[in-house]
Amino acid sequence: MNYKRNRIIVLIILLAILAFFFGIIFLHPKAFKARNNVENSKKIIVGMKKAEVLKIMGVPDAKRLSFENSIDSMYYYEPPFAASEGIYIQFDSVEKVNKIFPFE
Repeated sequence: MNYKRNRIIVLIILLAILAFFFGIIFLHPKAFKARNNVENSKKIIVGMKKAEVLKIMGVPDAKRLSFENSIDSMYYYEPPFAASEGIYIQFDSVEKVNKIFPFE
């Protein structure tokens, strides 16, 4: 009888631990923001103005110099959990999108 009760207690503890980690990974506000970043990045097209990008994507998580030269600017947006890279949007010298690097 004790064996059966102990198994049930261990099962309940394991389920509680799984629910806790599920909540941290998928229900955290950063997770919602990351999913929104992915959905919103699909609306960005080459040639779009920087103001339009900011209206769709919001304030970037970071601003960086371009990989190609120091004139262009790049905006970085957080990726979803377990993605290897984030979302980069590159602007040319007249502040229009010239490349979009989706998350991987």
